[in-house]
Amino acid sequence: MSDMIKKLSINEWDALINDYRTSGLAAAQWCEKQGLKVHQLHFQINKRKKQKRNDQNIQWIPLHSNSIDSSSAITVKIGNAEILVSDGFNKKLFTEVVNSLQVLC
Repeated sequence: MSDMIKKLSINEWDALINDYRTSGLAAAQWCEKQGLKVHQLHFQINKRKKQKRNDQNIQWIPLHSNSIDSSSAITVKIGNAEILVSDGFNKKLFTEVVNSLQVLC
């Protein structure tokens, strides 16, 4: 199976990780039975944990104010960082920047 590891799809890795978690075996034992190296399993598990952190559900709240016009911008401060957000900003990019700053600050 080792030669095919790089060719496994996300769904196939998810199934393998689920099988490992429900097996009750230690990682080394499970990997030996599957013909995998422990570092491959841990890499895939950590990859999913990182993705999950990045995909946290962000709920956007509409702001309603008569004092805000379409040319206005706001400054968001996280730690020592300041981000100027203006109308039409890229929500995905903003979310990634905020998540990165939260880890650093």
